[in-house]
Amino acid sequence: MKIIAANIRNFKLLRKIDLTFSVDPKKPLTVIRAENGFGKTSTLHALRWGLYGQDVLEDVHVRLSPSDWPEDTLCKISVEIDFVHTEISMVDGEMMTSTTDYRLKREVQEKPIGDNPNRDRDRVILFEKNDAGFKPIPDVESRLDEMLPKEMIDIFFTDGDSAMTFISPNLTNNAKSDKVKGAIRSLLGLNLLEKVEKRLSNTQSEVNKKITKITKSSKLISLTKEIEDTKESLKVNKELINTLNSQIDNIDKQLNDIEKELTQALIAGSYEELARQRENYQKHLDDAVKEEQRLKIIHQELFKEEILSWEILEPIFVKGFKHLGNLHEKGIIPSSSVPVLKERIDLKECICGADLSEGTMAREAVKRLIELKDKDDIKANYLSPLYYESKGKFDSFSSEETKSWNDYYNDLKRSRLTERDNIKKAEKELKIINTKLSQIDVEEIEQKLAQKVMLSNNHKIKTNKLYECKVKQKEANQTLQSLEQEQKIHSKNEEKLNGINAEKAVLTDLNNIVEDSLSEMHRVYLNNVSNRMNNLFLDMIGSDSEESAIFQKVQINSNYNITVQTKDNRTLNPDYEVNGASQRALTFAFIWALTEESGFVAPRVIDTPLGMMSGNVKRRVLNMISRAAKEDIDRQVILFLTQSEISHTEGILDKASGMTFTLINTDKFPGDLMNDPKSSQPEILLCRCSHREYCDQCQLNNYDEFNLNHRLN
Repeated sequence: MKIIAANIRNFKLLRKIDLTFSVDPKKPLTVIRAENGFGKTSTLHALRWGLYGQDVLEDVHVRLSPSDWPEDTLCKISVEIDFVHTEISMVDGEMMTSTTDYRLKREVQEKPIGDNPNRDRDRVILFEKNDAGFKPIPDVESRLDEMLPKEMIDIFFTDGDSAMTFISPNLTNNAKSDKVKGAIRSLLGLNLLEKVEKRLSNTQSEVNKKITKITKSSKLISLTKEIEDTKESLKVNKELINTLNSQIDNIDKQLNDIEKELTQALIAGSYEELARQRENYQKHLDDAVKEEQRLKIIHQELFKEEILSWEILEPIFVKGFKHLGNLHEKGIIPSSSVPVLKERIDLKECICGADLSEGTMAREAVKRLIELKDKDDIKANYLSPLYYESKGKFDSFSSEETKSWNDYYNDLKRSRLTERDNIKKAEKELKIINTKLSQIDVEEIEQKLAQKVMLSNNHKIKTNKLYECKVKQKEANQTLQSLEQEQKIHSKNEEKLNGINAEKAVLTDLNNIVEDSLSEMHRVYLNNVSNRMNNLFLDMIGSDSEESAIFQKVQINSNYNITVQTKDNRTLNPDYEVNGASQRALTFAFIWALTEESGFVAPRVIDTPLGMMSGNVKRRVLNMISRAAKEDIDRQVILFLTQSEISHTEGILDKASGMTFTLINTDKFPGDLMNDPKSSQPEILLCRCSHREYCDQCQLNNYDEFNLNHRLN
């Protein structure tokens, strides 16, 4: 079976999404690029629901309609899937194949009120395409179950976290071995033999009833009754084991969902951390605003500075100072003769020795000279300090080491622009953080954490109960063997029971044959899967990697547990002694080995398969799961990848992907989405951008990290 196309309407935020998938054997990979919260999981669940209906919903009480759909208003939800299925049959000993195109449409109506979906029953139609068009097929669910059994859904439709099902540390060894055994049982199609085994057991019970009617031996009657009671106890206990396994699976899924919901709820970060970041960015903003205001004042004051006057009037200043310099050189400034003359008048004697007494002609001449000098010194007294002050300023302003006014202005301008950029950045970060904070529901997170604790406790109780039931089952089987052996001995002594004994022997032989056949099929297939898984895993971790220096072999042992052996002959616990990337590689190796060895062709749809992986391991895993089909191995792979997962694997995707799309969530603007999608409602949109491209519609604020090409719409 391969999916050709899917049209999804009103499933969650997938209001109108039309997908086309690659069915090219040489390029079997379809890549759907989407970040967390951008519709990956919703798309995977839409495909699962389309194929299997509400039985595979995580919680039937959760609405399928968009979260903002108007209350008490009818919403029609539908998924239409076109697929092709190849059937293999034997005709006169020759293997024949026939391929048929189908169209499946599943729809349901909801009239939501609050969290209550008010959903009616699914309506499903399956059409077979022939030369005349599309012919409806009756008994749709049974036909679909033949093509893609419901037991296989977790093998072919998985997300990165639930892909850890077979080696999850949340499970006991018994639970994990049951999952491995169940996966093998599903892919081998052992239902028929198991039905035969059940029928033989019922017939043996009928024979035991005959024995109690014919025999007169109280001991034989007692033994036979005890055998039937033990069988009934085994039957009840087996049903309880199946119920517990189912309950544990359900709890695992709920725990996985809660983990994803918690991750999604905290995708923006913890409230406390974001609040701290907001406080820091608010401080950065306040500091930047204050600094910009301070620089603004300095900018204003700069126009009052002397240096601006100097630069504007420099030619005039130079000319005036040159004149003052000439006066200084001539001795006109500074002037000191008047004080000397006045002193000599007071002494009544000139410095030359002449008499300056009252009434002398010399004294009168000196007085007239003082009067003349007083007039000149008014100017000299003014020009002298002007000269010396101007000289200091002139030396300062004309020095090559002194910054010009333009230098001050340009430096200030740059500083103001820097602070304005800091303000814009801080405002942008605050806007993003406030948007993220608005998306965090603290009460919801606390509820999810409480649910997680409750489910974890319930999981522990169920797994302990499962272990007790398995121990009880083992003891009951041993008791049954002992009772049947004793019954056989006692029944030989009664001739009336000869015919019944023969019948019982035949039934026992048939039952042993069926059990041996089941066991042999499991054993042979288990060995093949184990060997193939080992080869795939060692290929993925790489012969030159650090892991290869540790791992010698991985295998599935006789108890259906996946084990890891080291080169120094130690057995590792894959839950705790194998890193996350290698755990995922091991899980994918197991799933791929299962499907390759069974020859079962179905789409392998995986959400975020490369999480926790990097470097060569990531590239090798992607190489393995996206290989082109061969004559004996056909495949179709649909991967939901984030851009971080895609990073450094672009060359592999170029070669392997036949189809590539990108999903965006309009509700992520402005937090993650760069451009306003101008959508009137939150919805998932589809664009044709490949893993190497982005457009105005799908551009994210971190795309500059990935060297993508801008695609014009």
